[in-house]
Amino acid sequence: MITSIDLSRNPVTITFDLIGSADEEYEVVLYIMLENDQVSKIRLEHVKGDIGEGKFAGVGRRIMWDKFELKNPKEGAKYQFALELRKASSGGIPWYLYPAAAAAGVVVYIAIKKPPSPSETVVVKQIPVPPDRP
Repeated sequence: MITSIDLSRNPVTITFDLIGSADEEYEVVLYIMLENDQVSKIRLEHVKGDIGEGKFAGVGRRIMWDKFELKNPKEGAKYQFALELRKASSGGIPWYLYPAAAAAGVVVYIAIKKPPSPSETVVVKQIPVPPDRP
């Protein structure tokens, strides 16, 4: 289960707990998708940490993701992570699939902002040059 997501810097850090046997190997896959839209789900590749295949059972496991991997994100869109976990030897359908919004109680805004409205736009005027001195 995803326990926290730190978006304050790059790479993004996703912390999760995997309840299972310490002797078992698991496959961990991280996805991102538009909020509640399984069709938009993309497997993230620019990741490191407790991901891929390995002995990842335990608490406080971490994945670091380079948020610049997300090319051409939708302006103003809300994204969520999905974490897929399965026993490495079992293959088939994953036995865990946790959307981060449900597990961590947060929908992620990936540094995308709408352009400011005209009322929010700050107009910068050039300071006039002082007149020449005689």
